[in-house]
Amino acid sequence: MKKIITMAMLATCLMSSAAFAYVGNSNSYKFHIEGCRAEQKIRADHRVYFETRDEAINAGYTQCGICHP
Repeated sequence: MKKIITMAMLATCLMSSAAFAYVGNSNSYKFHIEGCRAEQKIRADHRVYFETRDEAINAGYTQCGICHP
């Protein structure tokens, strides 16, 4: 099951100083470290945010071949 974060949820998390370490692409099912050059190209409507690597893997995402999270 993938975790979809709305802009309102993201704003709430950012205001509470919680940070997401990983960004997934709901189109390719790959996840990246925030700041990876591939992560920066993910369209806004395909972004899925994860707090941990295990959370991304458990959601069915595989690691990026560039940043190797």
